[in-house]
Amino acid sequence: MSRIGFAALQRAGGSALAARRVRPRHAHASASASMSSFIPTSVQDHAMRVTMDKMITNDSSAYVDSPTNVVEDPLHPRGFDFRVDLKQQPSTVAGIAGFAKNGQANAPDPFELVAGDITTLSSGIKTLLGSDHPVLEVCARYFFELDGGKKIRPTMVLLMAYAANANRVAGTSVGSSVAQTPEEAQAAADTGVFSAQRRLAEITEMIHTASLFHDDVIDKADSRRGVESVNRAYGNKLAILAGDFLLARASVALARLRNVEVVEIVSTVIEHLVKGEVMQMRGGHLKDVTALEYYFHKNYYKTGSLMANSCKAAVVLADHDDEVQKIAFAYGKHIGLAFQLVDDVLDFEGDFSSLGKPGLADLKAGLATAPVLFAAEEFPRLQVLIDRKFNEPGDVDEALELVQSSNGLARAKDLAVAQADLALDAVMKLQPSPARDALAHLAYKVVVRKH
Repeated sequence: MSRIGFAALQRAGGSALAARRVRPRHAHASASASMSSFIPTSVQDHAMRVTMDKMITNDSSAYVDSPTNVVEDPLHPRGFDFRVDLKQQPSTVAGIAGFAKNGQANAPDPFELVAGDITTLSSGIKTLLGSDHPVLEVCARYFFELDGGKKIRPTMVLLMAYAANANRVAGTSVGSSVAQTPEEAQAAADTGVFSAQRRLAEITEMIHTASLFHDDVIDKADSRRGVESVNRAYGNKLAILAGDFLLARASVALARLRNVEVVEIVSTVIEHLVKGEVMQMRGGHLKDVTALEYYFHKNYYKTGSLMANSCKAAVVLADHDDEVQKIAFAYGKHIGLAFQLVDDVLDFEGDFSSLGKPGLADLKAGLATAPVLFAAEEFPRLQVLIDRKFNEPGDVDEALELVQSSNGLARAKDLAVAQADLALDAVMKLQPSPARDALAHLAYKVVVRKH
């Protein structure tokens, strides 16, 4: 085939791919763009070739296994570099420390900024959970009827959507390669976020809540958010089925966004949640991975992936380019890791009134978290307790005493702040806006929270 003919076929293939993807009405990206530029060149080339093969052979199976977007996975052979600097110290002049000193007073409160959106979140989810089976519906709606929880994940998704959309309106901002007329810019500014991005926030909370239903069955938990856990209220079988039902309804809502890249991104998050839970249940180590590195891999799967990929999906929905996608992903990833580190510290420092669940739950479940793993470097005796999962009488009390006598809690707190610093560094690359500053404030709130 001549070079001119090949180029023409490439253009046709790009148009075919663009046509296959049903874009929301607000999309500004060129219809000839075959897929997100976030995908490595080699993957784009492969996707283009199989698409052209399909056009020639009319064989739809030729591109069935081609990815629409590369979803980051630290344990995949071609996954991202997930090394965490375990000795990294938080900044004393910039990052969270600088924000606390200079920016906190003027930054919008993240939860207040999207309060109107969050108010309708639970009612939107309840509508999505309508069922002709009343018992299943009651179980699935349990936490949404109580309207408890921090709602940090949908808050992040909405704020990232607002911030990225404002970043585009700024015109000269990072990642704003899409030309807009003044009318388009004003419409985007008036709208703030699109209905698909709001629905994604609901989907994110549904997936998170489903994972809590399943986690509580595995952990034999009696309480969650200050009330009876679903498994305690309705039994293990219904709790599992209610979690499955939530995931099923979330999947239907996800498909209706009609964006195959976002479907692949968010679907992989569910896979990561399962991987993380299995890693936590099995414990142990991976080849050439230390116990602390294993812990962070597990935390990414259980906590970081949902936050990172939901933020990324929010900007993909609005056709933001790869630079903004990377910013959104990095912010969510580092907030997720910081959030879990703080959770693990609070398990030692909190109680039922502040946490909504008993303290020392991880130790009692046989889990060694960051404070314990750091403390074990000072007190080798802890490794003996870790290996037998704190299962002997007195093990939990002994482990608590050793952790409190060590620098384990302080090191875990410092690492949480260092991760929040990285999240702050990422989001501040966006152009100034109330939503961007609220995301910075959220990073601060994550590491100073007491529940």
